[in-house]
Order: sequence, then C-alpha cells, then structure tokens
Amino acid sequence: MLNITIDTCVWLELLKVDFNNEDNYLEELCFWIENKHIKHIVPTNIIAEWNRNKITYQNDIAGHFKKIETDNLKFFKHNTELSSTYKTEIIETNVQKRIERIDLILNSYSEKAPHNDTILKDAADRNLQTLAPNYKKDSFRDTVNILSLTYHLKSKGYAKSIFTSLNYKDFSVDGGKRFELHSNLISDFNAANLTYEYFGELKDFGTKLFNLLRKELAANSFQVYLKNKKDKEEAAALAVKKSVATTTITSPDADYLENIKYIDMILARKTPTAFEQELIKSLIRRHDSYKQYFLSNIGNNGLV
Repeated sequence: MLNITIDTCVWLELLKVDFNNEDNYLEELCFWIENKHIKHIVPTNIIAEWNRNKITYQNDIAGHFKKIETDNLKFFKHNTELSSTYKTEIIETNVQKRIERIDLILNSYSEKAPHNDTILKDAADRNLQTLAPNYKKDSFRDTVNILSLTYHLKSKGYAKSIFTSLNYKDFSVDGGKRFELHSNLISDFNAANLTYEYFGELKDFGTKLFNLLRKELAANSFQVYLKNKKDKEEAAALAVKKSVATTTITSPDADYLENIKYIDMILARKTPTAFEQELIKSLIRRHDSYKQYFLSNIGNNGLV
C-alpha cells in the first residue's frame, strides 16, 4: 500500500478550494484515505500544528471571500446565483465541515508517527548545524516532523511513502528548484523509502502529485466513484419519475424516461434558448406523453 504524509500547510490550503465542485483535491484525498486505498501517516506534532492553526485559518478564509464579495461581486449584485456563492456564512459553514473532515482523518484514519527524546535531540542538533529544513531559518518543528516520519517509516519497513508540502523554502533545493528535495535530506528520505513531492502553486497546484496518485490508484478512481454515485442518483430519480409516469401519464413514449430529462433541464432554466424551445415542441409533436408531462410540470419553475 502507498503511504502519504500531508504537511499542515497543504491541509490548510485545501480548506479553501472548490467548494461548489464535488470533484476536488480535498474530497479525492479524503476518499482514498477513508476507504483505505492509501495510508495516511501523520507525525503527532503535525496534529498539534493543525489544531493550533485551523480556527485562525477558517477566519482568514471567511475574510478573504468577504473581501471578494465586497470588491468584485458588487458589479453582479442583481445576480443572486453568483453573489450567493460567496456569502460569508456559506463559506464559514463549508470550511467548518472541511475542518471536521480533516480532524476525523488525522485522529481516526491516520497512523501516528510520534516523537521521543532521541528525535528531539537529533532535531536540536540539526537545528544548530543549520541543516535542512533549518538551512534558511529556525525550523525546529519541521525538523521534528521529518525525523518523526523517517524514524517511524524505517521502523515499519514500508516500501514506498510520499511526503508532500507547500513549504519549499525549508524542504526544496535553493535557487528556485521547488520540486527537488534539498541535499541535506536526501539520505534520510532514501533510508526511509520516502519521496518528496512539492504540492505546487497557481496552475501547478496539486497537479504533479495527483497525476502520480491517480496513476498509482487507478483501480480506485475517485472520478469513477463519482460517476457511479451520479448514475445511482439518476437511476433513483428515474425510478420516481417512472412511478409517477405510470399513474399520471397515458401510454408513455418508448424513450419517455430518457427524454423527459431534457424537459426537466429546460424547465429549470429561467430563459430557455430558441433551440431548447424547438426541442420541447419537437418532443410534443413526437408523442402526446411529452405534452402531458410538459403541461403538468410547467408551473413548477414559475413558467406560467
């Protein structure tokens, strides 16, 4: 099984991505970890870091989106669908749900890598010698995290593990090579069968890591899971429609259940396009069951 350790900074950044899309990096990571397709190993100090920062970050995110709403969305104040996306209370609720999800993963779905006196002494020695992750600044806690992880992995004898972080200033090669591990850390990582993956930023945010993980976990694809989930939901909805159809629609067309999905989508729009209007007319001309369905549902979305 592939093991992964996710640095605090990555968890914190994942809190604010893709609230309105179920197919996002946070959901995908949680799916793999919660279903034991991948093992998450967490140094106990990372849990402490997470607990120390999560509420502050929640407030920062709410403030960030409130500023977006104030500065940018004022031009769309009459577009309720757009402005509601960034309402502060919605952001706070979504971030809180994500915080609770990560809390559960760290405490219930993760293997712990504790530190001890030996690790603390080694971390202090590395700190004094200014060895990465201390080569630019005092990063004692990051050193404790890495030593806790490498000591734990070596004791377990795991074959393949990944450490991912946004903290390139401490872990990466100096001179802008953010995806390359610092030379001070190579021997420690190799001894623990551990690889370093910089999480990335801007257009590269998460891309390299998730391409790697999706290749490794192709048999447990999150996208396939979402498709199957959607198919089940649509099948359940169609079953309800079929039940309604048998009692309210006289002699439905052979393709009735499939075609009324298009009618539903068009009825849900406030202003159907000319093409969509023609599609409705075409279905009505094709079979009387579509006329019955259309007339029975036209008032559900205010189209009267």
